[in-house]
Amino acid sequence: MVSRIVIVLLAGVGLTAAQPVSEMGHSIGAVSTHGNLIVLDLDQDALGRANLFDLAHRTVRFAPAGTGYRVHVENLQWDGNLGPELRGSSIALHRFAFPFSGKRWNTFLLGATGSIRFGVAESDIKPDAYGKMDGGVSLGRFDELAQAASTLSRDAPAICVFLKPRLSGPRYVRESADRVVITWDLTEPFGNILDFTWFRTVNRFQAVLHADGSIDMSYQDVAARDGIVGLYPAVSVSRGDNVAAARVHFSSLTPKDGPFRTVYESFHYLAVPRGQDLSCTVVNALGDKFDFLAYYADFRIDNQEATSPSAPIGGDVAGIGPVAHNPESYCSRGRLQWALGQPVYVNANEMAEWPPAGAPVGGRHDLTFYARALAESTSNARALPYDYAMSSLGHEFAHRWSAYVTARVNGERIPLGSWPHWDRGLQARVAFPYERPVEASTIGGGVWQDNLDGTYTQLHDGYFVPATGYSYLDLYLMGFISPAEVPDFFILTNLESAGTDALGRPVFKAQRKRMTIQDVIAAEGPRVPDVDHSQRAFNTGFVVVVEHGHQPSQELADRTDGIRQQWMYYWDRVTGHRSSMTTDPR
Repeated sequence: MVSRIVIVLLAGVGLTAAQPVSEMGHSIGAVSTHGNLIVLDLDQDALGRANLFDLAHRTVRFAPAGTGYRVHVENLQWDGNLGPELRGSSIALHRFAFPFSGKRWNTFLLGATGSIRFGVAESDIKPDAYGKMDGGVSLGRFDELAQAASTLSRDAPAICVFLKPRLSGPRYVRESADRVVITWDLTEPFGNILDFTWFRTVNRFQAVLHADGSIDMSYQDVAARDGIVGLYPAVSVSRGDNVAAARVHFSSLTPKDGPFRTVYESFHYLAVPRGQDLSCTVVNALGDKFDFLAYYADFRIDNQEATSPSAPIGGDVAGIGPVAHNPESYCSRGRLQWALGQPVYVNANEMAEWPPAGAPVGGRHDLTFYARALAESTSNARALPYDYAMSSLGHEFAHRWSAYVTARVNGERIPLGSWPHWDRGLQARVAFPYERPVEASTIGGGVWQDNLDGTYTQLHDGYFVPATGYSYLDLYLMGFISPAEVPDFFILTNLESAGTDALGRPVFKAQRKRMTIQDVIAAEGPRVPDVDHSQRAFNTGFVVVVEHGHQPSQELADRTDGIRQQWMYYWDRVTGHRSSMTTDPR
């Protein structure tokens, strides 16, 4: 097999920035309709090519050669003596110093997501995109692995054994006279709306750092198919070095290749399409007849989250805060207001009708935690279908109006959230609940009980699982209720935990600021058009995206159509029948 080596220059610190959403979109495929669904057949290579992990049951050896390394792959060499489980992130060597990046190291940090980082103290660790103190190399929340692998920070040298965000599990370390054995036993995230699986997965891999500077990376069992593998010695930015970094295909390397100083391979799924291109493809083919667009596919893209962010498109509405307004970038003359930014994978948790039998019960932000309670609240003893999909659509499309406003109280302008979500202390009780008697807005906030002693019990937090509806403030901003219908509300500040109540609900000490809808109007102006003239009828296009020349799988068509039908029911229910939703593609 001919080896594939691509030389790139490490230029600049940090990760590739996303393209501006204001860039004009263009068509990237052919569009047809199938019943109530829209089919988007992508152009050839519209999303590039995937490069999936192929080193399972193999060992990759890095042997020092001058200032670089020779690399070769062989059959699995696994050290079964793992040693004790590591607590924290810091490793201190006592029997030798490991040579790497021109220095010898007695200490380094072990990342929870498959990397080793040198020259940084544990006290210097900053939270990653998910608030975790990883200790190793961190990536941005929506960084694509295909791009991030060539642009990792040069601030500290690192080794990526199998860098994949959101992995979790124990790590083990054993030092001997001439080596240190580091083993990860991790799972991909499971059970949540952001996840691709309902069940724990097995990802066992190992790095052996030898006293002579050689490195072995071994992969016993790896369920994940995407991650970054490679060596990243520090590059001197101060000297203006342009150091060649080799993007390689490890399993294709020969003894003639190299030596390499910085060498890596990014294993990844198909490239993430631009939301503008998806929307332009549909609008140009079928016309400007959609208020919202949602995309689903039976292929995965290079994203660590299974759900999709949404794209700000906006529209001519005043009094709702600084909402983006750029429909032209999405080839709309003004009708299209919001769209999912990328297609959701058919086997992602979000597209499941219900959690599968036997799925483990998760925490309070997992649907499985509520399965029994939700089933007991329905006449057929079964929860409403496609809950995660309703959570996502209800949340993302509500960003067309919420949460951007402030309030002016006694001359003080008070933010009600951190754009674009309501502050956790905002009283944001849902006006027309979707599934449970008490719900907080799908855009955030909470439902707070005043205990009349300076403490407040959180009856419901603002995480949108299970699916929830809209608060009175949301509905006003959406144009569905008048100012007079919005009850007075408040925001809690300086929240300080005060334990839990008898039912296990969190209690906080806080300061309360009372406000009214007139305070919001004083800050933002009245909503225009008002409730008597606002749009009430909406149309969502449900798009199944397929690779060039493929037909949608039956599973994809059935699940997307099920989500489509449930979406109309959801919208009618959570808007209190004040608005209607169609899903007409023609």
